[in-house]
Formats: sequence, C-alpha cells, structure tokens
Amino acid sequence: MRRRLACALSAVLASAGAVVVLPGPPAVATATAGPYVIEAENMSLTNFGTDTVDHAWNGNPVDHVTYALGAAGQTSTARTAFSGAAGTYDLVTRYNGKAASGVTYTLAVNSTTVDSWATSQRYGRDHTDPMNIDTRTTSRIALKAGDTIELTAVSAGEAPRVDRITVQQHVGPPTSALTISSPNATLNDGFDWGKSRALGMTFYPGNPMMGHEPEWWRLKDATHSTVTPGYWGSYTSRESFYNRDISHQSDGAHALGLDAETFNMMRTFAGDADDPGQNGWPLWAHSSYGAMYYIDGTGFRELPSPFNVMAKAFKQYQWTGDAAWINDPTLSAYYDSTMGSFLDGHEVTWNDANPAAEQPVARKQPGEYTATFFEFPNENLVSAADALGYQYQSMQAYAEILKAKGDTAGSATWAARAKRVRDHFEAKWWDAANNRYVRGKDAAGTGYSSWGHEASFLMMLTGLGDHGPRTSAYLDFIAANDDDLNVEATSYLPEMYYQYNRSAEGWAWLKKLMTGKNSYPEVSFLAVSSVVDGMMGVQPDAPHHKVATVSRLTSDTPWVEIDHLKVGDSDLKLKHTGTTSSTLTNNSGGSVDWEAQFYGSPASITVNGTAYTPQTKSLSGRTVSYVTVPVAAGASVTATASSGGTGETVDLSDLGWTDARSDFGTVQKDRSVDSHPLRLNGVTYAKGLGTHANGTVTYLLNGAYTRFRSDVGVDDEVGANSTVRFEVWGDGVKLYESPSVMTPSSATASVDVDVTGVRTLELRVRDAGDGIDSDHADWAGAKLLG
Repeated sequence: MRRRLACALSAVLASAGAVVVLPGPPAVATATAGPYVIEAENMSLTNFGTDTVDHAWNGNPVDHVTYALGAAGQTSTARTAFSGAAGTYDLVTRYNGKAASGVTYTLAVNSTTVDSWATSQRYGRDHTDPMNIDTRTTSRIALKAGDTIELTAVSAGEAPRVDRITVQQHVGPPTSALTISSPNATLNDGFDWGKSRALGMTFYPGNPMMGHEPEWWRLKDATHSTVTPGYWGSYTSRESFYNRDISHQSDGAHALGLDAETFNMMRTFAGDADDPGQNGWPLWAHSSYGAMYYIDGTGFRELPSPFNVMAKAFKQYQWTGDAAWINDPTLSAYYDSTMGSFLDGHEVTWNDANPAAEQPVARKQPGEYTATFFEFPNENLVSAADALGYQYQSMQAYAEILKAKGDTAGSATWAARAKRVRDHFEAKWWDAANNRYVRGKDAAGTGYSSWGHEASFLMMLTGLGDHGPRTSAYLDFIAANDDDLNVEATSYLPEMYYQYNRSAEGWAWLKKLMTGKNSYPEVSFLAVSSVVDGMMGVQPDAPHHKVATVSRLTSDTPWVEIDHLKVGDSDLKLKHTGTTSSTLTNNSGGSVDWEAQFYGSPASITVNGTAYTPQTKSLSGRTVSYVTVPVAAGASVTATASSGGTGETVDLSDLGWTDARSDFGTVQKDRSVDSHPLRLNGVTYAKGLGTHANGTVTYLLNGAYTRFRSDVGVDDEVGANSTVRFEVWGDGVKLYESPSVMTPSSATASVDVDVTGVRTLELRVRDAGDGIDSDHADWAGAKLLG
C-alpha cells in the first residue's frame, strides 16, 4: 500500500481540485494509465461558449482558468472521445458554481449515465472568486480508447462553468487486514463500520470527500502543491488535520496500518514548534496539503495539546518499535523543547534537590486560548487537570525516550519528576468538601471541582488520581455527568472506563458510538481503538518485543477475537473468552513475549495445559495477575486463570455498577441516600451503598468472586416510618431475603451468601408493601471475596 500511495501522489492534485492548469489540448495518451486532463473548452460543445477568468485573492492572482460557459436556463453538453489506455478510472470534474442546485450535471459514458449531481451553496462573491470552485469525483469507471465521455449541464438559473475533467487511475482507499469476530452483531458491525470509515478518510488519490473546500487558501501556497500523507482529523467539511484529533485517532490508525500517515502528520506538528512566533507550540491545524490550515492554524492554543502530541507520538513507538519515532531529528528536537523551553515558558520550575521549592504545573500564558481541551470554560483557568495529565504522560514518555537513547541518568530524573507531578496533583488538587478532584485553577489559585467536560474527565484517562477510593468516587462523578458531552468528548469515554475495568460502562458508551455512527472522524477511529486498547486490553511494547493483554468483556460479548493486529513486526491474533481465558497466536514476524493478564488474584494460570503461579501488579489501581510466555512465529498459546478461592477482597463501592436505580433520590457510594455517612444503629461505615426502596443495584461479576458479604438495615438518618426488605439475586435466582421487615429500630442484619460462578449480581430493596416513605436502606460495608 505504501508503494501504491507513493506512485499515485502525482495524481492527487486532481482529486482535490487543485491541479496546475495545463494549457493547450488534452494530454496525449501514453503506455501509462494517465492521468489524462480533458480541458472542457477543447471538448465538442453544444450551447457552451468559453470564458477565461483570472482568479485572485486579495488582489493577488492564484489561478488562470478557461471555462466552458453555458447559459442560464438552458441545457448544455460537452463531449469527447477518450484516447487513453483501457483501465478503471476516477473522473474528477472541476467546475464553478455559487447557488445551491443552480445547475445539475450529468456525466455519461457511451450514453450511459455514471453520475449526477447539483451545485452546492458556495460563499464567494461571484464566479471570479476562487471560493466558488468545486469538484466532483466519479469513482471506478471502466474506460477504453474510443469511449465517449459526455457532460450535460441543466441550468435552473445559474450559468454553468466547467473547467476540466481529469481522468486518473482509480486507486481507492487503503485496505487493512485487521478483522473482528464475536457473537455480538452490534460489535462486529460497529467495528467494521469504523474500519471502513476511517480508511476512507485518508488523503488518497480520488477520495470523493476531497476538493470541496474554498480554493483560495490552497491555490495561493505554491510551496504545498501536493496532498500530504495523512487522514482527516477535523470536521469532514474541512480538508485538514488537527493536532488534538490526530493524537486521539493515532491508536486506531496504527491498528489499521496507517503508520506512515500518522508519522508524517505528527512530524509536521513537531516541525511547527520552532517556527518564528510559535514558542514551542505546534500549529493547531494543517490542511490536507500540509500547509497551515486557514481557519484554525494559529488562533487555537490549548495547553494540553503540545503534551498530547508528544505522549501519543511515543505511543506509536510502543506500537511499532520504529526508532524513527524517537530519533528523527524533528521529533527529537520537539520532545526536548517541550520538556525544556516550553515548560520554562509556562512557569514550570524544577528543583530536584528540594522538590518542595518547585512549581511543576504548566500555566496558560497571556494570548493563549485555553488551559484545557474544554473550549468554553466559565472561568479563566490558568491551569487545568487535563493539561496537567497530558504533561504527566509526556514526562513519563520523555523518561522512556531518554532511556532508549542511553541517557540513564536523564531518564531517572524525568521519571522522578513525573512521579512528583502526580503526587502534587494528589496533594493539591483534591476537594475534600465535595469528595472530588479539582479540574482547574484560576490565577488567584481558586480551584473549581464542578463539572467541566474535558477538564473534568481527561485527567482520569491520563492516569492521574490515587487509583483507589478517590479515583473510584471521581469516576462515579463522571458517570453521573457524562450525558451532556459533545460527540468529540464522548469518543474518549469508552477507553477511559475500560482503563479502570469499568467494562459495562465502557461497552455501553462504545455501543452508543458504534450504533450512532456519527460522521465526525474521531468516532470511526475510536470504534476501532476502543476495542483494541479498551475491550481487548492490548498494551504494546514493541521496542522490547513484548505485548500485554487483559480481557474486559461483558456478558454481551462472551468472546471476541481480533486478527492481524501489528505489534512491531509481529502479526497477532488475540481471542478472549470471558475474563478468564485468552489465546494469542503469532501469525508471522519475530517472537513476542506475551504477558497474559487477568483481573483479580487467581491461585494459578494455566498455559497450554501447564499450571503456573502468577505474579501480580496494579493496572490503573486494579489488581491483575499474569504470566509471561514467549510466542514464536506460527505458535498459538492459551492462558486460563483459575476461578474462585483467590482470597481477594473488594469493596463493592469501588466497583462500577451496570445499573443503579431507586424510587427516591440517587444510589450513593459510601454515603446514605441523603448523602450522609452510612450509619446503622450508631455504627459508621466508611464503605457501602446507600439506596432507597424500591431500588436495584446491578453488578457484572463474570464469575470472579465466591462470596458477597454486607451489613444491612435502615440508615440512622431516618427515625420512623421506614419498612424495608433486602434481597440478593444472582443470575436471576434469589440467594437471600431478609427474614423479616426491617425498621429503624431493627437490629443490623448481616448477609453472607455464596456467589461462586455468578455473572450478574443484583441487590434489591423492597418497600414491604406499605409505600416507600422514609425507606432509606444501606448495604453497609458491602464486600466481594475472591
């Protein structure tokens, strides 16, 4: 595909409507298959005259065009005999029109219609304005010498103006061998849609999405005369790529084989940083030609973006193992300047000998747009949690980059600084009164912990937080507010929830993205990467020939297999069955060390029939057990975790529920339904659930636990009128029911039930048949035992 793309770049200009004008007759056919440029004024014309226009922008000439000019209110035709080599072609018609449906064009080959379209609303002054130039790509047309190409223009009031028809060899979008298989049709369809849609957004010759934007900004820059390797990273109406979008899309792009495109765009952004006036900032956006994008090129400076570009560029090194990601001079200089002069210019100071004297948080400077990726904050934030999170990630990346380059001392310094950034966040950015993290601070140091869109949730995606009770509570806060996000922000949610093994929430949001199929480019790329990184838990380390995986499947997806995922030079197939069995097949390439991870603490992990005692570690605050096994090319290895008896104890309120509802108030974690500390008969509980009759809280256990234990009763915040019953259900079977109606004066009851093999646990509170007045019920100290 790389060779095909390179060979076809000479034809790309035509696909975007920016072909250099070739004066004189059409090109003479040669042994090669085009491109053939058919100037409209040289075709056989009926009811068409000609009109020569010098297009200019701000008084400067940008294009010289001779149009075939029709008359308003009539039908005009232009025809010619094709004289090129036989083949399959795209026909790119370049025309000028201002009014919506002012002209309807029909393109025919040998009198058979192959395409028809109407002009769109354009916003140039008149036909002399290059903003009114548009193109139409008619794809996959079989042509041979002697075939008649005919263009008919039917005017509804606007004069038709046609410049040329470029006949270029059909290339089509790149292809990918990546596949998915599962019993879930929604998952399969959504993944395949995302794959096809994302591949179709590459800047390939003949892409019908290209060539519709105003021409002036493209034509006036002679230094960027060809389309650059890349893919859409913006609204589809803008032929451009933005640094925030491309950073987010890059994981999915790798899975689809678009490494060269990602490298070119990331390197382009890195190259901006030392341009005059940039002060270390990459441009916000570039056009499909690689030039500064005229709408958002310089005006958008959002503080997370330089760090985000750096962190995601390093992630590509982890995926590919390609040393160019760390040694390319442009990228390497960008990493150094981002960790050096850029941090300095944003008030960061280090004091390795006395960390208490340093200021580790980058702050927005005058004239910069926002401190956060949330573009409409209510406060004038100078520092934001998402910017700090991406700063933290880029510092971790820099430590690894220096290590890979042999700078052990420098690597240790930056790793220690990154840890101090996270420690600083934990110490200085927690709002104890509201039990949540601060999302941003203004110049006076005032912190804001109210909901703030990206500023509120991207900190979790970047790995900030205690990865314990605070993180769990904060994820609940996000879950209570995440329904009001725009589509771009929403596209981050599946991967965030999956990262913390809140798989039901991850799948719920991924399913929404997959079924919604929004045209915004990030959605399609994330439909792919949220399966690979999120659901399948793939963690690449190609430079060290390693890969780790962990299953995050739910009952909706009992097994999933992805095939032809590249990690370094290894082509891999990965299948998860539930959350306790995984198979990795190395289709081809070098041997890879597989770290087969499973959540919890199973007593053993069996690898191809042999049981091993696993090691354990923390993954985003969740315990995973793992074994590491080499998988040679052509080999297949299955790892299965033993079930039950792990000895792990988990507070139920630290897990994400799949559903929580009650007839009054909101189900609370570690608080009563009225948001007070949980209290039963004078005893205060730090952990548990506060709810209300009639209510149900549902958890997906996937057979990972053996017992459920909890104290239950009416919370002390109620003194009278409450009558409730507690029930525990497993996979639709009642496992426990309180033996009598419980009131405020009832003794605390204890629940201890066997949940071995249970996949879905439901905790129900009933109103005892006399209404729900004052039925405040607590599952106090609720725990699951492995």
